[in-house]
Amino acid sequence: MISRNTKWGIVLVMFLIAAYIIVFILTQHHSDTGVIKIYFADRVTAAHKILIDRYNQKMKGKVEVVPIDFPNFDFSTNERKEILARSLRGTGDGIDLFAVDVIWVQRFAKWCEPLDQYLTDIEKNRILEAPLKSCYYKGELVALPLDFVQGVMYYREDLLKNLKNGPEILEKIQRGITWEEFVRIGTDLKLKNPFYIFPAADYEGLICSYMDLVLGLNPNYFLENGFNLDTPQSQRALQLLVDLVNKHRLTPSIVTTFTEVPSYKYYIDQNGLFIRGWQSYDKDFMEFPVDPLKEKKLIKAQIPYFANANPATVIGGWHMMISKFSDKKKEVIDFVKFLLSDESQEMFYKESGYYPVVKKIYEDPYYQNKYKELTNMRGVLSHGVHRPAHEEYTRFSKIMSYYFNSALRQKISVKEALKKCTKAIQMDKLILQ
Repeated sequence: MISRNTKWGIVLVMFLIAAYIIVFILTQHHSDTGVIKIYFADRVTAAHKILIDRYNQKMKGKVEVVPIDFPNFDFSTNERKEILARSLRGTGDGIDLFAVDVIWVQRFAKWCEPLDQYLTDIEKNRILEAPLKSCYYKGELVALPLDFVQGVMYYREDLLKNLKNGPEILEKIQRGITWEEFVRIGTDLKLKNPFYIFPAADYEGLICSYMDLVLGLNPNYFLENGFNLDTPQSQRALQLLVDLVNKHRLTPSIVTTFTEVPSYKYYIDQNGLFIRGWQSYDKDFMEFPVDPLKEKKLIKAQIPYFANANPATVIGGWHMMISKFSDKKKEVIDFVKFLLSDESQEMFYKESGYYPVVKKIYEDPYYQNKYKELTNMRGVLSHGVHRPAHEEYTRFSKIMSYYFNSALRQKISVKEALKKCTKAIQMDKLILQ
């Protein structure tokens, strides 16, 4: 468990970062010329910069969007969540618009403006159903998707082609492969370099790999079982992750310390063959490339699935929520609609690698011809699954990741991890009641 000194260190870091945000906003120059400033908190990608500059130029003299940046290399998603929650518990600390992970919507809904009144049915119908589905809380639209990602498996095409039976393996990977066949291939190859990498530290990324598996076995798992994880399907999902590391030795044990960024760096540095990631990886690391020559040889494919199950990949990405404390809601809505335009969504895909959230880019022949990858990845898109929508999901997920990571490190058995995890979540529910 986390030591007392570590806990105090985390608290201090959170306090300092939250204080930074408040000072940043309060020290910004507030023009006396009537320019309305919108404070937008998100990780500022290349697409963000272009679009914010474009909008500010369009609204010059009237409205200015001021970004508050959360760089990937400086903030984990958990740190970002806690900072935003801390800021919004009072009166929002001046933040008007902020991006949340798709799994945070339920938690942040109480601090946000309901959005149904601001959009027509036509405007809502422009948006893809998959990302829009997670924008509701108790039947009310409280967020709008900005971009979305899905889990994919990357492979080094150059390394794969040169292996024994490489072309045959490549064909199977591109067509879609079961975990049973994937493990057999890895075992037969007996590679010195890592066969398969997945981030497996005590955090949400580990849960995503588990969700790919358990929701492939049963898409309605959490509707039928709630957070009872002590079931045969759940055991089968976690057991595979544990076996990849400890039985089959296809994944090095060091992954139990990795979040996304370190796992990606290790994969590139060690000439790994396969890695579980997000389809935006080829853009996420452009500013801090590990090895550009190797990275250019990465190809995306469907994550493997159990032989008697369906392919499934977790949907991720970021949604926009408007603070209920903002006194600039009309102007914020206009900016949100600008970000949801076809042109802006194309920019998010082109410059930052996120899937667009508007239907037209997938249906219009102009975009289909321009971006062949979107057409090629339709199979992956059709297999998207959502993590359970629950106000306390992030609390329960932290419990899950702790016990799952312990099982991967062989501190406890899979069966024991699932029993203890289920009991801990049930106790947490009682405390919250």
